[in-house]
Amino acid sequence: MKPFVFLLGCGLCFLFVCASSCGPTFVDNCPTCPNNTTCIEGDCGCTGSQHDMGSWCMNKRENLFVAASLDCHCLDVVGLFFHEIVPETGAGNNPKFLYGLEQRANPYNGALDNLTYYELPDGDSIAAFNIPGTGPYGFQTCLIGDTMYCEIDLFGKFHGPDTIETKVRFTRCWDTSGVYNNHQDFKHLTFIRKI
Repeated sequence: MKPFVFLLGCGLCFLFVCASSCGPTFVDNCPTCPNNTTCIEGDCGCTGSQHDMGSWCMNKRENLFVAASLDCHCLDVVGLFFHEIVPETGAGNNPKFLYGLEQRANPYNGALDNLTYYELPDGDSIAAFNIPGTGPYGFQTCLIGDTMYCEIDLFGKFHGPDTIETKVRFTRCWDTSGVYNNHQDFKHLTFIRKI
């Protein structure tokens, strides 16, 4: 009987050691992390290369400006960043440059040849037409209320190097049945450089 008890004890000890060292290990114990978050020690959160925006993460970038609004359709909290700046010279070439938007639902949307930068004595200005990725119903539309889709244009003026005052124009609208509507609406957003 003693040899059986000894063998049983050795077998149980072997199973315990093997289960603790041979079994699966769970490093990332997270569900699928939403809104540009990453699994960090079992919880969805932001890495050191991201800004924590509460329920989502915004990537840290050079020339990143952030605006927040309670009443600007499809642009409640948005990051605007510039990859390069090529000023319009007035020579008729009207150069465009690469910029991007970052939001909770769309962690990054870039647009090439869509934003113009003007160097002006009273504050440099920007103009972007048909902003990408602003709404849930198409990359270049915004649902206003429950009845109308509009495209968005953005016009801004720098006030110092860290602030851009913008006017957001909702235009080129149509109703949910596809009928064109000449509606236009304007909102204001203030973008502040995020460091």
